[in-house]
Amino acid sequence: MLINSCDYKKETKKMSENKFGPIELKDWKKTPFIKGRLATKEDIDLGKAIFQIEGKGQEHIPLEIEIPSLAYHIDQDTNEKTKVVVIQAEQVGTEKVVGIRYLNGGDGVCLLFELELISE
Repeated sequence: MLINSCDYKKETKKMSENKFGPIELKDWKKTPFIKGRLATKEDIDLGKAIFQIEGKGQEHIPLEIEIPSLAYHIDQDTNEKTKVVVIQAEQVGTEKVVGIRYLNGGDGVCLLFELELISE
């Protein structure tokens, strides 16, 4: 059960002024993130995570993927690809949930299958 997440916001402020503002592609590795543990409300407040999940009765673990990483978020209706930074990944039961930041500002939550990870 999702208990806390941030709304998608299109902001024009710099990343330092707004935790979910635009990200310069050359600086994507500097994007705050969380890895190796489950997110807390404080992580969301600090801009390190997008969501917090309460997985009552289900196994809930951090997902072992490279974080931060670049990826394409693939729109399931149009197949349009949008470059994003992956900042969080957790698994609840069989669901692999990922927190992403859009380069033009804002954030989102998707399932791992909706991403195409970009290798450097």
